[in-house]
Amino acid sequence: MKKSGIVLLCMVGFFACKQEKNTFTLDGHIERMEAGELYFVQSGKENDIDTVKVVNGRFVYKGILTEPTVYMINFGENEQPAFAILEPGHLTLRYEKDNSRSLRMQGGKEQTIYSNFMKACEPTINKMDSIGRVAGEYEYDSIIMKQLTVLFNQYDAILRDEQLAFIHQHSNDIATAFIAINYLNAKQSTTSDEVQSIYTTLSQRVQQTFYGKKLASLLQLKKSTDIGQLAPDFTLPDINNKPISLSSFKGNITLLDFWASWCSPCRAENPNVVKAYKKYHPKGLEILGVSLDSKKENWLQAIAQDQLTWTQVSELSGWDGKVAAQFGIQSIPSNFLLDKEGRIIGKDLREAELMNKLDELFK
Repeated sequence: MKKSGIVLLCMVGFFACKQEKNTFTLDGHIERMEAGELYFVQSGKENDIDTVKVVNGRFVYKGILTEPTVYMINFGENEQPAFAILEPGHLTLRYEKDNSRSLRMQGGKEQTIYSNFMKACEPTINKMDSIGRVAGEYEYDSIIMKQLTVLFNQYDAILRDEQLAFIHQHSNDIATAFIAINYLNAKQSTTSDEVQSIYTTLSQRVQQTFYGKKLASLLQLKKSTDIGQLAPDFTLPDINNKPISLSSFKGNITLLDFWASWCSPCRAENPNVVKAYKKYHPKGLEILGVSLDSKKENWLQAIAQDQLTWTQVSELSGWDGKVAAQFGIQSIPSNFLLDKEGRIIGKDLREAELMNKLDELFK
């Protein structure tokens, strides 16, 4: 045999060995589900869905991974999706239909880390869920709702401390990068310093993974929208389909306001924004509303109902809008206050905080 043929066989053997090493097999058992379909969605490939059939309550899912990877598992209609970390090797899954917290997986180091994280947070999450159930019974009692809100926020702060402590204690685990992304995205307002602190805590190996790279991208995004930075420019159609650019507002103090008609906290905040506009627009304040609506009729109806008389634009793409991503919007209402040069001088200002800042600027 010629030398080139030997080399070719060696290469084939190498790649076959490597492929086998990266193969995973997930054996699953779904209680109270004799037949049906499961849907596996790989993180970063949301439009690529694998369908797996369940027969006699069991299924097998196989694939190839280059690194431990987060999957969202949809157990069917009216079932709450779950997140799991798949990695090369043999894994087992057990789940009970109609019990969203019953998911149990074994066989993977990173899934064990993630399961330990969820277990550590569970007592606090249970208390927050209990408060939510009580709030549902007293939603029209403003005094009780105020007390429950204070209590809920206290436990939310405890939960965030628990999550942050876990992140710092497991800096060399890939699961931690996924946990960190969710931790940062859940915050109403995350600074670049917070992202930097967590990112630099992670080991270099974890930084090079999919979620490590997402953290690096988030860090760059947060730096570009920090206080003192020029706000990224964009152009979107207004209610009459006329293109409006953010840069056209230069020369004015401008509030860039992200909201949506379907967002209850946004609608509750709108009267405060209206009050600010009525008081400071004569002095030079402009507002550019960016809606995360997807249906134009709902958007226009909310503008009329809430008496929003300033310029409004929208991609009508919901959370898939490019501008929301450009500004790192993870929750609404959210806003950016810009100076006359278009630099960011305030973020997520609400009620008295917004009025005090405008008082300072227009005194």
